[in-house]
Amino acid sequence: MKKRVIAGILVGVMAISMIACGKSEEKDSKKETKKDKEVPTIEYNVNDLVTLGEYKNLEVTIEGHYNYSDKVFEDDFEDKIADSGLYIPDEGKTEIKEDSIVNVDYVGSQDGVAFDGGSAEDQNIDIANNCAAGGQSGYIKGFSEGLVGHKVGEEVAYDVKFPKDYGNEDLAGQTVVFTFKVNYIAKPISSSKELTDEIVSKNFGAKTVEQYIEQEKANYKQQLEQNRQDDTKTAVLNTLINNAKVKEVPKALVQARIDMVIGMQEKQLKQMSNDPSMTLKDYYETMGTDYEAAMESLKAEIEEDTKTELILQAIAEAEGIKADGKEYNKFIERIIQSFGYDSADSLYKDYTVDGFDGERYFKLAYVTEKATEFCVDNAVVNAKEENPTEASKDAQKADEE
Repeated sequence: MKKRVIAGILVGVMAISMIACGKSEEKDSKKETKKDKEVPTIEYNVNDLVTLGEYKNLEVTIEGHYNYSDKVFEDDFEDKIADSGLYIPDEGKTEIKEDSIVNVDYVGSQDGVAFDGGSAEDQNIDIANNCAAGGQSGYIKGFSEGLVGHKVGEEVAYDVKFPKDYGNEDLAGQTVVFTFKVNYIAKPISSSKELTDEIVSKNFGAKTVEQYIEQEKANYKQQLEQNRQDDTKTAVLNTLINNAKVKEVPKALVQARIDMVIGMQEKQLKQMSNDPSMTLKDYYETMGTDYEAAMESLKAEIEEDTKTELILQAIAEAEGIKADGKEYNKFIERIIQSFGYDSADSLYKDYTVDGFDGERYFKLAYVTEKATEFCVDNAVVNAKEENPTEASKDAQKADEE
């Protein structure tokens, strides 16, 4: 069976990240029987490595948009509709202009026979830019310009020549006929008032406009709460890191984490390329990326994450948090089911590297997750409500950068 392979540091700073899909491969039996080549298990006493600071009843301050208001929701919802890329008939307009958006059905044919991939229905075409309305990739030259001057309801047919370097060799350099049925002149939806039950049913999976708005409102409230939880967790983790002192991060532990990430990524590459010899270095070189620089960056990132992992592990030991019993079983079952493994053994096998086996890895993930939850649940959180308009502007600016 296929499964989604995960890699990276787990829980908070050890958040599971899915990077591949594929089957767990059987190890070479010869490798499994060569006990003399086994690498000793990485051992360390976390209390020798970490001096904990305050971690209970931490007082943290978060700042963001957390409280629901009808006004902010309505403004955001209107922005979403305006940016949705949906089009409706522009009533009263019947003739196609050079700057029109026009909804058409079309069929491409060669020598009177429709060719594969040359037909479509209910397409909004941006005449001025010779592309799908709201899109960026253009049609072949001459595809839409012949529509100018024609009217709604007409059937229009004309020759279009494919470029010589077109990807389909059967069509490259060939002249074909495109036949269009002009359905209507279109315009973008600019307001929720223009929504209809038919539009939301077709595009958003809701039966009515009212149902769609209620769904969006519920999603919006859920996102506000998620923002609060995420910001709280980040603030608590940052405080834990600042309060604790990590004397040393075992090099072997960092290397085990690096080996795991590289192993999972190389497994993905082998499956995607169908090349069992493919390596991550090969891939980076193919992409023109400096492999050594990428590995240095990965090492630095994992080393910082491992510091936080050690702090959380020390808290788990101080609080007697163990990876056993029903709660751990629920934790590992969730991972097994989410990523398509058929058993805990197959999951553990995929995440076993020299010196650190997969079961130990996930048990450590569990206790660090519970340690994080303990610190968050016992924190005193002061929330400063941001101006939603300013927060939106800052987010937009960050996205642009």
